[in-house]
Amino acid sequence: MQHFRIDTHDAQAIDPSDLKRTLALVAAGMDARFVRAGSTLATAIETIDRIITSIEGVTGALDESVAGIAVSSLTDVAGQLEALPDIQSGRDKDMARIGAASRVLRDHVMDMRQALRVLHIYGMNIKIAASGEAAFVGFVNNMGQRLATGEEHLEAFLAKLKELSGSVGTVQQAGRLLAAEATKILPAVPRRLVRDAAALHTHLGDVAAMARQVAEIARTVQGRVATMLGALQVGDSTRQRIEHVVSALQLLDGCTLDLPDPAAQVEVTAVIHRLLAALLETSAADFDRDAALLVASLRALRPDTAALLDLIEDDAGRNGRPFLTQIEEAVGEVAVITVQLQEADQRSAAMLGLIAETVDELTGRLAQLQRVQFNVQDIATNTRLLCRRHGELGKAVSVVAGEVDIYAHSLGNAMRGVARPIAELAETNGALAAKRAGTGDSDMGDKLAQALVVIREGCQRTDMAVREGGDDARQLTELLAIAADEIGAELQLGATMRQAAIVLSATPPVDALSDAATFALGTLLPQIGALYTMAQERDVHAANVPADFVVASAVVEEEDDDDGLF
Repeated sequence: MQHFRIDTHDAQAIDPSDLKRTLALVAAGMDARFVRAGSTLATAIETIDRIITSIEGVTGALDESVAGIAVSSLTDVAGQLEALPDIQSGRDKDMARIGAASRVLRDHVMDMRQALRVLHIYGMNIKIAASGEAAFVGFVNNMGQRLATGEEHLEAFLAKLKELSGSVGTVQQAGRLLAAEATKILPAVPRRLVRDAAALHTHLGDVAAMARQVAEIARTVQGRVATMLGALQVGDSTRQRIEHVVSALQLLDGCTLDLPDPAAQVEVTAVIHRLLAALLETSAADFDRDAALLVASLRALRPDTAALLDLIEDDAGRNGRPFLTQIEEAVGEVAVITVQLQEADQRSAAMLGLIAETVDELTGRLAQLQRVQFNVQDIATNTRLLCRRHGELGKAVSVVAGEVDIYAHSLGNAMRGVARPIAELAETNGALAAKRAGTGDSDMGDKLAQALVVIREGCQRTDMAVREGGDDARQLTELLAIAADEIGAELQLGATMRQAAIVLSATPPVDALSDAATFALGTLLPQIGALYTMAQERDVHAANVPADFVVASAVVEEEDDDDGLF
């Protein structure tokens, strides 16, 4: 039989008569102690989860597909602002071209109007020269109706040209206001906006890198803490082993009561006490080792938690507020110009519709005027033919009819002159439409507003993650320290178990067993062996019972087969 050598120093620290109660109290309190430590570690894992969730929220808000697009929008707007002078210069030239075509059109329309008025006068002259001859009066009345129709078309023509000229004027006025505002901010503000956008883009990369580092460290700590949480079963296993010792002492009490021979009682007690002392000493050694390893592991996490806190707090001073402030200032400075640019763009877009409408209407009315001109020429020709049948009266009318034909041709020339500026308008409108299609969405105000919303939200979420993440990292450090302290404080349990082992080992050993003691141990030792739930307990049992009882105990243990979980 193997005997553990136990130092008996301070063996009186536990009263032998109170040994069973002391061990029972230790076992009863051990679960509560380690459950508290387990709860602390579970809270630590939840805290790490919050840190990771916050950081992942930051990376989502500042992802290249979200904030990166906003940064690109700022850069695009800056490019549009710098291109304003060239765009405005081109727009001015287009408006000048439209204005020139409109003036040419108006001049030709005025010529046509004058021709129609003269034709009206000659119609009256034909009536006078014809002395009221019904045939001539009919021709003149018919021509008057045609001329009235032509004048209606010309008035509509002039109204449309007036609308077009007014639109050109509003576009030019908007352009002048835009140019005046542009001189106040160009080129400094857009260039600063580009620099701020580039700096913000770099910052997004830094924040993303920081977030990856934080998440990596946090997951490492989380994994280690989860492992330690599982290792807290040392408390449960130690509690079971102490309970087995207490139960063995109770079995011993029952056994000795049934032994009438005091000598046999002493012999049985000596064997069992030495066995239980060995069990307690082994449990104390295992507990000290595992609990000390837990404490050391928890304290070894301090550099990681410190690095976690340093990473988060290092970002606190550069979490995007400076960039946000600078960009908001730049956007505020271009706010007026973006409004005016939008107005100019809207007016230009309206101009495209108006020019297309004007070209269509003028082309249609020109065709109507051409029919009027052809009808008047026909009337003049028919009037001259009629004059041949009316002698001297006809001669006088024929002179006037000749003048009508001349002015009808003049009307035709004016109408042919109208075709070229109408074509010029159509061509200019096509060029404007192509330019507008090439620029795409030029609403800089909306782009800037959307970019600001995204960037502001990203910076706010970063700020919140830094603030809350810092609080959580500090709480994590405290929780791990508390868990280490709690488990460290339980190391004294090992000393308590050793003191109990000392008390038990103080029982003098026996050299030989009486028959009564041998019989009693034959029943008692298998009962004690049946209490064990761990293989190590059985090993200690086998090493610390008389040789004759080892096989019997082993047989009982194999039959019980109660250690399937260990």
